[in-house]
Amino acid sequence: MKKVSPILVAIMVIALSSCITHYFADPVPIDVKDSSSIPEPMLGTWTAKDKTHTIDLNKWISEKVDSLGNKNIEVEFTLSDSLIIKRSDDYFFFNNLENNGYWTVYLGYKRNSSFIIKGLGSADTLTLANSIGFVPDSVNDAKERYFNTPFTNELMKKFIKDGGFADTLIVFDIVNRTLKDLD
Repeated sequence: MKKVSPILVAIMVIALSSCITHYFADPVPIDVKDSSSIPEPMLGTWTAKDKTHTIDLNKWISEKVDSLGNKNIEVEFTLSDSLIIKRSDDYFFFNNLENNGYWTVYLGYKRNSSFIIKGLGSADTLTLANSIGFVPDSVNDAKERYFNTPFTNELMKKFIKDGGFADTLIVFDIVNRTLKDLD
């Protein structure tokens, strides 16, 4: 593994002042098989604020009833060619194909009585560089980072161990069947 220069690290720290999106050329980790279903801890019915969420083996549906009693049903996601879940040990990687042809990735895992979904935040650009030597192949004005280097399971485990996936996005409280969206 190559070391990252201190100058590059300083430049990256300056660039990390606001929200950044990380894109990958392929669903990651590249050497892990796709899962055929949504993780078991997420299955069932969940309540959150004024919505009810129902998750089955391949679909997440949200239902909201407005003040007039009208139901608004929305499909949050469906497993498909553009939403792939990969499982490695106790980790689940939710890969979503974006309109630009690149993938975003989210980490899911069970901890105690919660199932947590985390995303890549601004701090993760620096962690990618320091932990596994990944620097973006390209960057645009919208603060989007594009990575074309293959992201293997071994590298992913090291990245997670070193603090990767810094942003907690959703917490499923398995005992109380509630969902907390932290966005």
